[in-house]
Amino acid sequence: MRYLIFVVWMLFFSLPVSAQLFKWVDEQGKTQYSDQPPPSANVQNEQQLKIQASPTPVSAASTMSDTETDKTDELAEQRLEYDKRRQERFKKEAQRKTEAAENQKKCVDAQSRLRVFSESPRLRIPDGKGGLVYADDNLRQQKIDEANESIKTFCK
Repeated sequence: MRYLIFVVWMLFFSLPVSAQLFKWVDEQGKTQYSDQPPPSANVQNEQQLKIQASPTPVSAASTMSDTETDKTDELAEQRLEYDKRRQERFKKEAQRKTEAAENQKKCVDAQSRLRVFSESPRLRIPDGKGGLVYADDNLRQQKIDEANESIKTFCK
C-alpha cells in the first residue's frame, strides 16, 4: 500500500509531461500504471488517466517584490561604483609607478652629470654651433649646482 501511495505521489509531483497515463488491472489482479496502453488480452479494468501538468515555475526575478528589486538595483549600483573606484586606484598606482621609474632614471642621469662635472677639471662641452669649448670654472660650478638640484628633486 505504501508503495502505491509513493508511486501516485511521484506521478503528481513529477515534472510536467504531456504523455498519457494508463491504469489497468492485470490477470493477477494487480493494478498497473504505464504510459502505453495495456495489452488487450486479459485486462479486467482499464482507465485512461488525465493528469494536469503543473504550471511552469515562475522565474525568481518576477516573484521578487519591489523592495527586493530595489535592493538588487542598489547592490548593482554599489558594485559599479566599487569597480569604478578600483579602476581609478589601479590607474593612479600605475601612473605613480611610471613616475617613480622616470624619476629614478632622471636621478641616475643627474648623479652621472654631477660626477662628470666634479671629476673633470678640463671638460669640453658642445658650444651649440657644432664645435666644442672648454668649460670654465663658473660654467662648471653652474652645471654642478644644476645637477645637485636635480638630485634633490628626483632622488627621494
